Amino acid sequence: MRSSLYNNPVAEIIPGHVAYTDDTAGSRQRHCCPRVLRLAVQAGSILPGIGCIITGRKQRLYMTSVASKPTGKPFWESVEAALIWRGRSFAGAAATLVILMLTLFVFAITADTTEFPQSIIDAFPFADKVNEAQRWLEANVKVYTRAIAELVRVPLEWLEELLWELPWIFVLMLLVLPSLAYGGLKLGLLTFAGVMFWGMVDMWYEAMSTLSLMTVSVVFSVMLGVILGIFASQSDRFEFLIRPVLDTMQTMPAFVYLIPAIFFFGIGATSAAVAVIIYALPPAVRLTNLGIRQVPATMIEAAQSFGSSSLQMLFKVKLPQALPSIMLGVNQTIMMALGLAVLAVFIGGGGLGEQVWKALTKLKVGWAFEGGLCIVFMAIIFDRLSYAVSGVSTSREWTDVNASRFHLLPQKWDNNPAARAIEWPIGRIWNLFAAAGKSITTAVSRLVTPVSASLGKRLLNRPFLVVGTILLVLLYFFGGDAKWMSSFPRGWEISMRDPIDAAINWLTINPTFIGMTKAIRSAIYLYLLNPLDVFLIGLPWWYLMALIALIVWVSVSLQFALVTLAFMLFLAAAGLWETTLFTLAGTSVSVIICMLVGVPIGMAAAYSRVVNAVVQPVLDTMQTMPAFVYLIPALFFFGGNKTTAIIATVIYAIPPVIRLTTLGLKQVPEEVNEVAGSFGSSTLQTLIKVKLPMASPSIILGLNQAVVFALAMQAITPLIGGLGLGKEVFDAMNTSNLGKGLTAGIGIVLLTIMLDRVTQGWTKNQRKALGL
Repeated sequence: MRSSLYNNPVAEIIPGHVAYTDDTAGSRQRHCCPRVLRLAVQAGSILPGIGCIITGRKQRLYMTSVASKPTGKPFWESVEAALIWRGRSFAGAAATLVILMLTLFVFAITADTTEFPQSIIDAFPFADKVNEAQRWLEANVKVYTRAIAELVRVPLEWLEELLWELPWIFVLMLLVLPSLAYGGLKLGLLTFAGVMFWGMVDMWYEAMSTLSLMTVSVVFSVMLGVILGIFASQSDRFEFLIRPVLDTMQTMPAFVYLIPAIFFFGIGATSAAVAVIIYALPPAVRLTNLGIRQVPATMIEAAQSFGSSSLQMLFKVKLPQALPSIMLGVNQTIMMALGLAVLAVFIGGGGLGEQVWKALTKLKVGWAFEGGLCIVFMAIIFDRLSYAVSGVSTSREWTDVNASRFHLLPQKWDNNPAARAIEWPIGRIWNLFAAAGKSITTAVSRLVTPVSASLGKRLLNRPFLVVGTILLVLLYFFGGDAKWMSSFPRGWEISMRDPIDAAINWLTINPTFIGMTKAIRSAIYLYLLNPLDVFLIGLPWWYLMALIALIVWVSVSLQFALVTLAFMLFLAAAGLWETTLFTLAGTSVSVIICMLVGVPIGMAAAYSRVVNAVVQPVLDTMQTMPAFVYLIPALFFFGGNKTTAIIATVIYAIPPVIRLTTLGLKQVPEEVNEVAGSFGSSTLQTLIKVKLPMASPSIILGLNQAVVFALAMQAITPLIGGLGLGKEVFDAMNTSNLGKGLTAGIGIVLLTIMLDRVTQGWTKNQRKALGL
C-alpha cells in the first residue's frame, strides 16, 4: 500500500480552494490505509485552512481534503512535510517554554533591580551635547531661521486676515463648488454640512485660523516635497541618503518637532506653520519619488526615441504620468498637516486646537466634542476632496444634461422603486441647473471668442468652472452688503455642550457607572500594567537586552537583532532604561487590551451587516478625531493617572484592529464555508479552526498598527498623567530642553521601529505558513 501511495499524485494544499482525490472509477473519496489517514488527519489539524474528515466501517477509512492544483507530489511526502512542520512548531513551543521558565527563575533570584552602570551613563552625555549644539545653532543660524520664518509669516497672516474678512457664504461656496465638481452631490452636501457646522457651533473664526495655517503649510510642504521627490527619483544615491531621514521623521513624535521650532522660529502661528511644514513633508517626497519611478519603461523609451531631453522627459512624460501618486502624497500631507496643526496650540498655534485644549483644561467634554467634530469635518472634507481631485478632472454630470444616474443614493439601488422616487426630483433639479449653467457658459464663450477664440472654446467645455467663477465673483463683491451674508447669523447657532455635559455629569454620579470605571481601572493596573512593569524592571538589564535581541533575531533577522541591541544600549546609556521599560509595558498592555476587545468586535462586524453598519461610521470618526480629544472623557471618567493613559491609548489604537480583523475574515473565500459545512462543522468551529487561522495575517497586521498607534499616543498621554518616554518629551517641551526631548523622542522612534519590524515579521511568517 505504501509503494502505491508514492505513485499517486495528490493536490497541493492551498487554503480556500476545493478539490478531491479521485479513484479511477470516479469516486470522490480515496481508499487508504488507516495509518496514513491518521497522519493525514494530523496534517490537516495543524495546517491552517485544511479540513479532513474520516468515516469508517470496520477497516475501511476515507479522506477528503480542502486542496487544489494537482502537483504530482506523492501523498506520503505531503504528510511527511506536514509532520516536519508540526515538529518544528513543537520544538518552537518547547523552546519558548524553556525560555519562559528561565526568565521566571532569573526574576526570582534577582534580589533588587539591576541598574545600568552609572559610569556609562555619565560618560555618555548625549542630551548635553545636543543642547550645546542647539545653543551654537541658535547663536549662528538664528538670523537665517528668522528670515525663513518671515517667508512663512507674510502669506500666513495675509491668508488668515483674508479668511476672517471674507463673507462666510463666499468661503462656504469656495469649498462646496470644487466638492460638487469633483466629488458629485454627496461630497458637496458633506462639505456644506461640515462648513456650516463650524459657524453653527460658534467656531467660525477659529476654523479659519486652522484653515489658513494648514493651507500655507501644505503648499510649502508639497512644493518642497515634490522638488525633493524629483531629486530622489533621478538619483539612487540621494534616495539612499534621504530614506532613513524620512523614516525617522515619520516615526518621531509630533511634539518633538515643536521643541526646535520654539528655539529657531519663536512662539506663535509662524513657528507652528514651520513645524507643520517639516512634519508633513515625508509623504510628498516618498510618493513623488515612487510615482516617477513607476512610469513604464516603454513610455520612457518612446520619449527618448523622439529625441526628448532629460528635462522634457521629466516635465512632459514622467510628472504627468506620476500625477495620481503625487496627488495621493498631497492627500497624506494634508492629513498630517491637520494633525500637527491642532497640536501646535502648545506653541501658540491657536485655531480649533486651542478650543479643544481650553476645554481639556476646564474638563468641558461638550465644548471639546464640538471642537473635535469641527476638526473631524475639516479632515474628512479635505481627505475626500483631495482624493476626488486626483481621480477625475471635470464634472461629467454638468457636461451631459441627459445623463441618467443616481446623484445621492448608491447606483446599485437603481432597481428599487423607493430609491428611484427619491432620485427623480434630485435628477430633475440637477439637470435644470446643468442646462442653466450650459446656457450661461455659451453666452460667456460668445463674449470671449472675439477676443480669444481658443479661450472661448476652452470655456465652452468647462461650464462648471465658468458658472462657479461668476458665482464667487458676485459673492465677493456683493456678499458683504447683507448682514446675514457678511458674518455667520447668530440665530443659526446651536449648542451641543449642555446636553453632553449633563449626560457626563449624570454618569459621574451614577453608582453603577462609578463602580464599573473603578473596576476597569483597578483590573488594568493590578493585573496587567503593574505586574508587567515590575517584572520587566526586576529583570537584570543585560538579560532583558539579550532576551529582546533573541526575540528580534527569531522574528526578523540577526542583523536587525544586533541593531536592536545597539538601540537598547543607546537608551540605557542615555539614562532612560527604566523609562523605556515602562513605555514598553504600557504599550504592551494597551495592545493586549486592543486585541482582546477589538478582535471580537471585528468578528461580529464580519458576520453581521447590522453590526458592521454601526461600527464603520464610529471607526471613521475615531480615526479622524484628533488624538488628544480622547483624553477628555478618559480623564473625566477615570481621573488623571497612568491607568487613564492606557485607556485613552486603547480608544485611539483599537480602530485598525477592528478593521483588519473584519477585512481578514471577509477575505476568506466562500468555498471554505461550503467545505466546512459539508464536513458538518458548526459556525463556531469553522470560525475558530478555519477562518481565524486563514485571517491571521490580517489580524497580526492589525496588531502591528495598534503598536504604532499606541506609541504615537505616548507623547500626548502625559497631559492626563501618563508616564514613560512621552512624559520626558512633554517635560522637555515645557522646560525648553531640546536635548532631553530629542533623546526621549529618539527612544520612542527606536521602540516603534523595533516593534513594527517584529510584528511585521510575525505577519510574514504567518503568511508563509499559509502559503500566501
